[in-house]
Amino acid sequence: MTHLTKLTEIEQTLQDNRLCLFYIKAPDCGVCNVMLNKTEQLAGKYPLLCSFYTDITEEPLIAGQFLVYSGPTVLLMMEGKEVYRASQFINLQELEDKIIKYQSI
Repeated sequence: MTHLTKLTEIEQTLQDNRLCLFYIKAPDCGVCNVMLNKTEQLAGKYPLLCSFYTDITEEPLIAGQFLVYSGPTVLLMMEGKEVYRASQFINLQELEDKIIKYQSI
């Protein structure tokens, strides 16, 4: 997963890629770091999936733009629109099912 720190980079990445997995973590959050590793492993199974993450404190505008209030949060974005969201307790099987569904469209 690529680490993006600027809102403009994130918006451009979402515009340039059909399907994106966007992971948002909080600093000093053990659950965020564990889930980031698991989400990276999941994303690695799908080479056509664009995946990236950011730390919510790196640019505060990110939280407002994507309505993220806590970490970890994962967003699956298709053609720039949110099609799936999970926060805090991320069900990786459900996330993988959504990735498979939207990749096949």
